[in-house]
Order: sequence, then C-alpha cells, then structure tokens
Amino acid sequence: MPSTEEYERDIARQAKLYAEGKFDSYFKYCSDRPEVIDGIFNKQVIRFTQPRALNDPLEFSPTMRFKDAPARYRSYDLDGVHLPSVEFFFRIQIIESQVNAYGILSLTKIPNSFDMWSHYANGHRGFVLEFKDRFWQHHSMKSKTGDEYPVQKVEYVEDYSISLENHVDSNKEIPTAVLHKELFFKKTYRWEYEHEYRMVRPLSDSPDYVSPKSNFAHIDTDIYLFPYDWECISSVIFGANMSPDNKQVIARHCEKYGTPVHQAHIIRDVKDWFGKPSTIYISSLDQYKSREIILQSDPQFFCSDTISMGNQSTINISNLTDLPYYRDYKEQVDQLYSSFKSDYPEQSVDAEPK
Repeated sequence: MPSTEEYERDIARQAKLYAEGKFDSYFKYCSDRPEVIDGIFNKQVIRFTQPRALNDPLEFSPTMRFKDAPARYRSYDLDGVHLPSVEFFFRIQIIESQVNAYGILSLTKIPNSFDMWSHYANGHRGFVLEFKDRFWQHHSMKSKTGDEYPVQKVEYVEDYSISLENHVDSNKEIPTAVLHKELFFKKTYRWEYEHEYRMVRPLSDSPDYVSPKSNFAHIDTDIYLFPYDWECISSVIFGANMSPDNKQVIARHCEKYGTPVHQAHIIRDVKDWFGKPSTIYISSLDQYKSREIILQSDPQFFCSDTISMGNQSTINISNLTDLPYYRDYKEQVDQLYSSFKSDYPEQSVDAEPK
C-alpha cells in the first residue's frame, strides 16, 4: 500500500500533468441528471449547446466598436414606430442570426478542476467523459455530407470586443470564418481557468432541429441531441459525490465496451495546481482490491486526506467487541455491521488500493 508521502508525490505528479495539458485527449464534464446519463450511455446522444443556453451572459455579446461611435447608438422613430440603432440592429442581425444556428460541445484538457466538478458536474455528483484525440474525425461527429468540425482552443481576452468595420471584405460582408473566430472562440479572461476547447457544428445536423421562420432576433433555447459513437470515448471518471446507483449503471455500460473507469477523490489537505484549497485525485478502479466496493461505496468515502490514505490497513478481528469504539457506540456499530453485511454479503469491506 502506498505511504502518505507516495500519495502526496503521485497527487502532485498528476496535478502537474493535467495543469500542463501534455496529452491528446479532451474531457467533458457532465451532470448526473437521469436524462443525461440515459442519453449518453443508453441512447448514445450528446448535447451541443447553443450560445444563449450557456452560463456566461457576456458570451457572444461583445462590445461593438465603431469608427463613428456616437451616431451608431442613436435609435430612430418613424410615425411613432421605434426602430433600433445601428449598434443594436447589427448586434441582432449579424451576431444573433449567426450564433443561434450553431451548437457547442465544450471540452477541456483538465479533468481535475475542483471548480468545474462543482459547476458542471452537479457538485461532484456527475462524471467526466474522456474523448479520444481527433475524435471529431469519426463519422458520427461529421456533418451529413462528411464535413469535419475540428476542435479549437478558446482564446481568453481582456478586451472582449469586436470592430465589425475592420472585418468587412471587398463585398462589404464579414466572412463567416472570421465572424465565427471572433464569436465562438473568444471569451473574457475570467474563464481562463477552464482551459476550454470547443467543437462547433450547425444545429441542423441534429435530427430534432427545425429551422426558425425568421433568423432576425431569433433566440433558440431548445435542447438538441446529436448521435455519437462510443468509439470516440477513452474513459469515464466518476465524481467524488456520485451515487452508487449511478456508478453501477455507468460501469455496466463501460464493461460492455471494455472502457476504463476511474474514480475522482477530493483530497482535503492538498492545494490544487492553482494554489486553491483541496485538489482532485483520479484513480483507476483497477487499483483497488475490490472493484465492487468502490462502485457501492457512498460519497463520503471519496473525500479524504493524504495522511488517512497513506495509513490505511486492515486488521483481522474475531468479534465486534474488538473494535476500539464498540463499547461507547454499541448500537451504531451493530447497525453499521448489519448494513455492511447486507451490502457486501460475500466480500470484505476493505477498499484500500492494491
């Protein structure tokens, strides 16, 4: 069994590996909502989220710069009908009409972010999917005509703005590629800790998509699911607070395809790579003496300290009365033992790593 010092070194090594992002795969944080688990593992569909359903209200709403600024913010009135300013008209006509026809698959190269486990995996109750390198080249991720949508890195900027006049071509139009780069792959630097990568594809690729009658001022908040092939997935990581029932459902699916499964642990006494309290340590289920024990353990088991992990051992006893805490907590211990016996009728409750 590893010592406390060995655990600390391994946690530091893993944190450094993920912080530097020196590997090829991508990670997707997912909620534990029943419809999400059912969709990903049974129906094999995944959501591409349109811009207005994302959690950053600033995103896709950059400051618009104009050479003749004052005139661009004046609204108009025609016989009592209020008409928008140049700035507002362009914001709706150019930005909204462009972005709301697309969905985004948000990814990262950091699977051990305490904050992202909290925000995007329902307080560490969800899971993380690991996508293979160049998974977007799989036929299930391409367009109906075979076009690829390569994953691209998001740029984090301090000045989140766009000067439309600087991007107009000789035809007095803004090329779609230019507009997409400015809108889909730039965010304010307050989000840079996410190290986000994105795959962007038209919502029309979804079998459930229905084109709006008008793109002007159209804001689409429906949910669009896209089929994908399990060959795109390298592994699954369980959140530290995931329920045993959900872990067993997902584990059965992964076993069917031979997909590795990992367990995230919240380590209380170690700061993360960014200097914040507590870190996430990810271990393979194959590290443990009993895979079933991990799948059936309650969340409290996966929030621990390195000193505790490094001093785990098992002592054989002949009677419950040999427990040092039995005399003062007889009733509670009797109930606990009965519960363990019913949960693990043919197994030891020892879950220390091999």
